[in-house]
Amino acid sequence: MRNLSIIIILALLVGCNVRPEDNVTTDSYFNLEKLLNQEIEYLLSQNAGLEKSLTSNGIRENTNFQPQTKDDWESQLSLFFDANIDKPGYKGAFYEEQLSPLSGVSKTIYTAKSSKTAVRTFECLYSDDLLSQINIQIGEKNMIFTSLKTLKLYFDPNGEHIIGFDVEGQENMQLKEDMEYSIQAVITY
Repeated sequence: MRNLSIIIILALLVGCNVRPEDNVTTDSYFNLEKLLNQEIEYLLSQNAGLEKSLTSNGIRENTNFQPQTKDDWESQLSLFFDANIDKPGYKGAFYEEQLSPLSGVSKTIYTAKSSKTAVRTFECLYSDDLLSQINIQIGEKNMIFTSLKTLKLYFDPNGEHIIGFDVEGQENMQLKEDMEYSIQAVITY
């Protein structure tokens, strides 16, 4: 009986000893933040700039900008950083769907399980297995504010580097005029 008790205690101790590498999960979504940080390093090394066109309530403005630091680029891409869904708080928050290639184009779509999640859809488009575009839809709504945004990142034909981005949005607020805006940006070298 005593040997049986010792065996049970040893089994419990060994069974409860969880190694950290056993707790690593592979359930993750597309890591946009990692991609953007790598791209910023490349853009800085190439001394890249931006040609931007901003339209707000029908008024259009064109600008050229030469980001000099990582912070400058992060500021220009801040909406995309905010839309990263590969965060611990989002674990299990999205459905993932793989659409089979049709004429060489395939998609991975992440759709929010809850309407309370700001990022509603996150879509990666691949052309011949190379990332060609990322589309993100963001929606926020409360009693006094409604905001809808569509973000798009475009990649070169090799799927290696960002060549531009678009942002379209509208905001509706109580006691304030509605606003519609769009930004088209092209990366220049």
